[in-house]
Amino acid sequence: MKRSNKITAAIGALSLVAALSGCSSSQGASSGEVLTMWTFKQSQVEALQALGDEWGAQNDMTVEVSVYTPDATYKTKVQAAAQSNTLPDILSVNSGGLDWAWAQAGITQDITEEFDESWQSQFLPGVVRAATVTASTIENSGDDPATTLKNLEADHSYSVPYLAGTPGVVFASKKALEAAGVDTSNPPATWDEWISDIEKTVANDPTNGGIVTGLKVPETGYLWLYRPLSYAYLGPDGFEGRQSNAQDPSWTSNESVKTLELYDQLTPLWSPGVLNLDIDQADQSFASGKAAWVVGGTYTLSSLTTFGMDASDVMVFPVPSPSGGEISRLSYQAAPLVNGAVTTTSEHKEEAISFLKYITSVEGAELFAKEAQDLPATQISSSALSSELLEQLVGLVTPDESGGEPFNANDRSADPPASNIAHTSAVALANLPAKSAPVSSVASTLADLYEAAWEAAK
Repeated sequence: MKRSNKITAAIGALSLVAALSGCSSSQGASSGEVLTMWTFKQSQVEALQALGDEWGAQNDMTVEVSVYTPDATYKTKVQAAAQSNTLPDILSVNSGGLDWAWAQAGITQDITEEFDESWQSQFLPGVVRAATVTASTIENSGDDPATTLKNLEADHSYSVPYLAGTPGVVFASKKALEAAGVDTSNPPATWDEWISDIEKTVANDPTNGGIVTGLKVPETGYLWLYRPLSYAYLGPDGFEGRQSNAQDPSWTSNESVKTLELYDQLTPLWSPGVLNLDIDQADQSFASGKAAWVVGGTYTLSSLTTFGMDASDVMVFPVPSPSGGEISRLSYQAAPLVNGAVTTTSEHKEEAISFLKYITSVEGAELFAKEAQDLPATQISSSALSSELLEQLVGLVTPDESGGEPFNANDRSADPPASNIAHTSAVALANLPAKSAPVSSVASTLADLYEAAWEAAK
């Protein structure tokens, strides 16, 4: 997946030969000193450069931001630079993946001492904890050179989160909804209302009125839609109990089967060809008017605006909760997505730390949000934002005053350890939109997958 945090190969096994594409920009400072930063996110370049210009003007130093895409090219570029001693001062890294892998490989350094309590207090709840490597993470990494993290120290920080987010966010085209007679003043309050609204947009335009997400990557349907739906219907205890070794409730229980039946209500409403769309293609399909709805995450907004969609034409809301479920409306806990890491070869560590502090300050985070149309890892007030849509996204991860427990869509700690259960479950669930298996068969398959994964974990 484009936004996956999974370490897919040993750092040392990355090929050193690839077609490298990159661009950079800088302006401002006059001292002749340059602080360099590389990223793999095209949508972040202008925001990071704007931050660099502001910080550079204050510190008499030029900041140069370069982008290398796609992800595989970026990884290869970094590996080659590590061997030729030409790394930048700061690297953007996937949180919970490359941040730890590259620290293990000696590419990035431990910044625990600098990333102190005062600095950490500015972040969204749970973000710093999720970005900190734990003893269990190190232990579960094993001894395979492709995955091991045994060189790292538990409870240490090797990077600083600057982009956070959550999956489970629905975007709707106001234009398409209004054409179908759907109210755009308020999002659907329940899953049932949402299904009814999608049925109206499909009836109005069978070709372009459906719903899309990157179902070519099965995890999107499972992680972005089905898990939030299940959490809302089953509640925290039921949701985690089903994932656990006890499977209580079981995957074949009435309440669990009900969640699959609810998800299956989307099957006739998917846009034509949705099974062949990856994440970017789904976003582009929605942005170009070929779908009325797209499911993604807080990070989807930046993609939509990059593809030319007018943010004022978009309505956003969390995956709606089913009637009769345990939770009436979902709220989310943000998770770190992209972090900044200081390289071990940087001759400007002090300046790199200072720049990361500025990026993650309230002032810097507000500027990042406005420029990138994305959610910063720092807690900011939605009232400080000029975009109504950005305000709504920030609101999705703002702590609920009622004290209700938010859903951490990225937390899979209840799953069998050291397993690929998320992928195998996603593949099983994909049989529903593909119309290749009934709900009862999918439920049985999921029960078998979890039983086998827990048995293997013993």
